[in-house]
Amino acid sequence: MGKEEFKKLFDTHFDAIRRYLYYRCSDTELASDVAQDLFTRIWEKNMDVDPVKDKALLYKMASDMIVSKFRRKKIEMNYAGSIVFANDDSGTANQVEYEELARKYSRVLIKMPEKQRTAFLMSREESLKYSEIAERLNISVKAVEKRMNGALELLRKELKN
Repeated sequence: MGKEEFKKLFDTHFDAIRRYLYYRCSDTELASDVAQDLFTRIWEKNMDVDPVKDKALLYKMASDMIVSKFRRKKIEMNYAGSIVFANDDSGTANQVEYEELARKYSRVLIKMPEKQRTAFLMSREESLKYSEIAERLNISVKAVEKRMNGALELLRKELKN
């Protein structure tokens, strides 16, 4: 793949791939990093990717890369959560409770099925209506409602404990 072909591939698909990754992880920086890593990998391996025919391949590669990042992040979070700080009296009780709730929320989002997480984050992060989510994901409004109900039920159950 030549420089011009790669530039065309990058210009055509980078923003769409980054948005797709953002919906999967709800982290702008992580989505940008993974999208950049994807195109860097394509360039470094000199892969012959057709911008039109191989669109699904790009999304599959991006999906695999974000799953790998989630796995690594989950391992890091488990390790960080296992560290006990002996003399940490700098925070108030409310701050500690908030941080614990934030950690639980992150864990639930990671645990949540991808389709539910995508619909939930589009609703909460972007304040989209169910009809707008349905249109973007090319599914019915009922499917969005079902995904949201599942996501909210999981959040309630996990955060109650």
